[in-house]
Amino acid sequence: MDGPRAAGLPSGAAAGVARAVTAGNESAANARTPADAAQLDERELIARAQSGDQTALAMLYDAHYPRVYGYIRYKLGNQEDAEDLAQETFMRMLDALDRYEQRGAPFRAWLMQIAANLVRDHYRRRGAVGAPIGVDVSELDLVGDDDPATTMAVQFALEEVTDALHLLTETEREILLLRYAADLSIAETAAAANKTENNVKQLTFKALSKLRKALAESDALAERA
Repeated sequence: MDGPRAAGLPSGAAAGVARAVTAGNESAANARTPADAAQLDERELIARAQSGDQTALAMLYDAHYPRVYGYIRYKLGNQEDAEDLAQETFMRMLDALDRYEQRGAPFRAWLMQIAANLVRDHYRRRGAVGAPIGVDVSELDLVGDDDPATTMAVQFALEEVTDALHLLTETEREILLLRYAADLSIAETAAAANKTENNVKQLTFKALSKLRKALAESDALAERA
């Protein structure tokens, strides 16, 4: 683990919010991310890492760094601080890995709990009451969309979504960050946020509905202009 793997937000992290806003509420709220086979492979990696396998540790780092960094970058709004806290997250993970039990919280959810605690400590030390809302859209990496028109549409939608984030509660923003910046499943988000899966679905639905309404109102204003 010799340094950050990402200079900006991970590909698709923030764009996922924009795509979710322009998609159906139900499908976005219930979508699952990791495959069962991948989870099984990760359990083996974790067991090897707990036994001191440095290759397994490096593989876990490479697999999870982009999501951890993306989540922290969203929360802090500052690249340098986000890189520092992302590195600290993995240092804390290393210190506690031998105590992690695979029958407990999913590994990604456990890792995001560490990251969330570090973000809270960061603001507590600085005497700040909360994280900045939004992100510099120009820093987002939307590479991976083969259709330039789709990429441009997502970029425009993302700019409007970012402007509308202040309409959400802190809890709603946190859930969206875990779902789309950290790319957690419903179950993993519930574990990371200490919510039930039903709570996560409801909060995702409400947050996306608010953002979708804001987008519709913005479009209506643009048409009348």
